[in-house]
Amino acid sequence: MSLHQKEALYTLICSVVFFVLLLVLPLVNGSISAEVILLLFALFILSLWFIRQRLGIRFSKLNQEERTVRFLAAMIAVHAFGAVVAVYAIVLYLLHRSVGQVPLPRVLLLATHSWLSLYAFWSLFILIIHKWGVPKAIGTSS
Repeated sequence: MSLHQKEALYTLICSVVFFVLLLVLPLVNGSISAEVILLLFALFILSLWFIRQRLGIRFSKLNQEERTVRFLAAMIAVHAFGAVVAVYAIVLYLLHRSVGQVPLPRVLLLATHSWLSLYAFWSLFILIIHKWGVPKAIGTSS
């Protein structure tokens, strides 16, 4: 497994762990405060930075195929991210339309879940594309 794939695997695992934490904490405590959500969000970003630093990943060191895989996975992930934001926002609207405002922790959860989903989809599609190969239409060979 290349460093590029290890980074994607660790990023996917990290995304899932933080997603589970955000789902379990409200069940344990009854609710989750805005400060805890922001703390978990910051820890997630720091953990991604730590993974990249530990593995020594640098974009400039990637070959053309690895760059193509990252860009293709990013394009797919951005579309999935947009879908998560849209669906989550619609659900929040439907849950809180009678009140006319959404509680701050729910908005922060929307932002955090969206960011987690972006990295989860991105890393998942990097692994899938590596397994199945870069489609011939966008392949890097001349």
